[in-house]
This record gives sequence, structure tokens and C-alpha cells, in this order.
Amino acid sequence: MDSLIRDCNKLAKHQSASTQKALASVDAAIQQLETVRAGLANSSTRAEDISRAKAQVERAQSQVSEQTKELYTNVAKYGKHVEKVFKLDLGVVAESQAFEDKRSVLAQAILLHFLREGDFEAAASFAREARLELPQETQTQFEEMYRTVSAVRSATHDLTAALEWAVEHRDALESHGILLEFSLHRLRFLQLVEQGSASMALAYAREWFPRFGSASRPEAVPSQLDEIEHLMGIFIYARRLDASPYALLFSERRWEDGAHEFASAFCTLLGLSSASPLSVTIGAGARALPIVCKVSGLLRDKKVEWSQQNELAVEVPLPDDMRFHSVFACPV
Repeated sequence: MDSLIRDCNKLAKHQSASTQKALASVDAAIQQLETVRAGLANSSTRAEDISRAKAQVERAQSQVSEQTKELYTNVAKYGKHVEKVFKLDLGVVAESQAFEDKRSVLAQAILLHFLREGDFEAAASFAREARLELPQETQTQFEEMYRTVSAVRSATHDLTAALEWAVEHRDALESHGILLEFSLHRLRFLQLVEQGSASMALAYAREWFPRFGSASRPEAVPSQLDEIEHLMGIFIYARRLDASPYALLFSERRWEDGAHEFASAFCTLLGLSSASPLSVTIGAGARALPIVCKVSGLLRDKKVEWSQQNELAVEVPLPDDMRFHSVFACPV
């Protein structure tokens, strides 16, 4: 892998240098042509000037062709290097019958993935070609979610729709232990502070934060009093936020995190996981493939078959966000 990274960096540097040389040749040709055109305008251009410009254009064309050819040659070599490093024989782990009796389930998973990703046009086309019924209610719900998420991610970072939805579904969210409403109010508070509206931010905090700092909060949603007290100290640094201990709270990343948190809570209330099952499955499969291929190759060389059903011959390390149940690995 290290050699691939080194070669990739070399290829990037070569591409940059090659582009600069090609552009310099083209610029020189353009400059020569502009000189000839200016001369034609005042009738001072001679035949040798035109010949010189023609030669310059031909030279530029030749240099660009050479640079392009050299670059493509290096890209092809790098491609072969990648293929050599990541050479996997998927035939040893492929099972053509795996989805034979699960085609409808797989089709439904793909359709739901398109809806979750907000690609409603693709979802409609897929449903039509796969002869599936597009769940209109589900599509309407996801359209609402993506309108709200898009508003949060927009240049104005409009939290109105997200806050209205969170307040409307407050009881359901809190029953699941989800702190979405507080997170959104926190975002709006920070937004007002960043805009220089300290008095409005203080009024907003007084209006919305008390209910989240109460000691009588539901057990599933603990009090946020410590966080609220921490936020109140922000007014001391209101005029120099960038150099304050609160600077990290104003990272642009907070809007993407807020949008993701809203989408996750929205899916939870729909009875869905926060991440697309299709994405998780493909991601886990991509991580498992190299290991499974290697083990399968070793077993094949030793003329041993792994005949157990619904089990792997080796444990596949997965990140925590891809673990949904306990895993038992036999130590023998």
C-alpha cells in the first residue's frame, strides 16, 4: 500500500508538471497568433511572420501530444500496479445462488436506498423497471426529510423546519432518548451568537434552554444543565470568538453534523436504521472481501473446504458502527 501511495504522489507531480509544460506551449502559440492578428489589422504582417506563427502552433501541438502521451503511459503503468496489488479472485468466494430466492428483498433494499438518499427520480425509474410498488407515503416522508436537511445545509443554515419538526415530535424523540431538539436549539443559539446578536441569543436561551436543564427530565433524556452552563460562558468572548475556548463550537462542520443528526432521528421514528442497510452491507462486504479471498485461497491450496452454512472461516474486523450484535470467534 505504501508503494501505491508513493507512486500516486509521483504521478500527481508528473501530471502537474506535464500540464504546466503543455499550457506554456499553448500560451506561446496564442501569443504568436495574437501578434500576427494585430499585424494584419495594420497591414504590417509579413509572410515570414505567418510562417513563424504556423511553426509555433505546430510545435505547441506536438509538445501537447507528447506530454499527453507520456502522461497516459504513466497512468496505465500505475493502473497495472494497482491491479497487481489488489488482485482478487472473486470467483473463489462468489455464490451465484446466494440471492436466487431473495431477489424481491434485494430489490426492495435498493429502492429504499434510493429514497433514503433523496434520489427520488432514480427510485421511481427503478420501481418501474423492477415492477415494484413505490411506497408513496414513504417517499413523501423522505421528501420532507430532505427538504429540511437541505435547508440546514444551505448557505443560510435555516433551522426553522427542523426545529418545528423536533418540537412536534418531542415526545416520540424523548421516548427514544434522542436529544435532537436540544441539539437544534443549541445550533440556533450559536448561530445568533456568531451573527453578533448577543441579546437575541440570550433571550433565545432563556426561552428554550430551561426545560432541558430541569432536574425532572425523563430518565431516557438526562438533564443538559452542565452543557447549558458551559454555553452561557460564551458571552464573555462574544467579541472575539475565534480566539476563545469556544472557537471549535463554530466550525462549519457543525451544520453537517446537525443535518446528519436530524436525518438519523427522522429515520429512527420511521422505524429505520440511521444508515442505509444497503450501504452498510456493501461497506462491510468490501472490508471482508480481501480477508475472505485470502482464507479461501489458503483453504483451497490445502485442499480443505469450508462447508459451514452462514458462517465465515475467519473473523472480519469491522468498525463499531457496523456491529449490530455480538460476535463469537472460536478460539480453537
